Amino acid sequence: MRAHAELTVEPGPDAARLRWRCAPPVVLRPTGPHRVHLVQAAGGPLGGDTLSLDVHLGAGSHLQLCSAAATVVQPGRPAAAVQWTVGAALATGAVLGWRPEPTVVCDGAELRSSMTVALQRGSRAMLREVVVLGRAGQRGGRVHGALTVEYDGVPLLAHTLLLDGADPVLAGPAGTGGARVVGMLTVVGEAVAGPAQDAGEEPGLRWACSALDGPGWLLLALADRVTDVARLLDQATQDVGKQLRG
Repeated sequence: MRAHAELTVEPGPDAARLRWRCAPPVVLRPTGPHRVHLVQAAGGPLGGDTLSLDVHLGAGSHLQLCSAAATVVQPGRPAAAVQWTVGAALATGAVLGWRPEPTVVCDGAELRSSMTVALQRGSRAMLREVVVLGRAGQRGGRVHGALTVEYDGVPLLAHTLLLDGADPVLAGPAGTGGARVVGMLTVVGEAVAGPAQDAGEEPGLRWACSALDGPGWLLLALADRVTDVARLLDQATQDVGKQLRG
């Protein structure tokens, strides 16, 4: 299956003005004055599917882009990966919050995702992702995720995430250490402070935060349970949200 969606956001007096076009299973639904949800209109995605989304934020607009449910990536054609590509362009003063529900990659499935975000000076973005290796009782499939961020025409971040629940190296002590849940929070924008601590660890949860070579930071977390990662990212998201609104 191939599907492409496109969303354009402009500021309005009481709510964002939206224009969009989409095709199942990538379906967009406005759910608030400045919020849009991705709604799954079919099962999967399945191996071999190619899905994409382009988002354009006009000057001074702001948008929360969420998903209505977790994405469950399942195997399809032999040796075929799911391709998921997201591009976002933010004009001056625009604010984007990207907060989909977790992505679960089942045994035998492969996800190749790519997200590219281009921000003009004065815009801000908060990008949150959670990946779960497998359903309960599974080791999980393979994930190759790429995140590229550009600020004011200058490359700011090029990050690659490679996971494989069936690979003893990637799932071993030099990789995820047996953790099934990986969370990531990227924040870009002037005068947005990072967490008070650069790193932390507690039973079943480890995390670290790194400053970018520019206005922003990246937080990565490994955990045994989705709830632990969600709690950590929720706290960081709340703190950042207050700064973005300010």
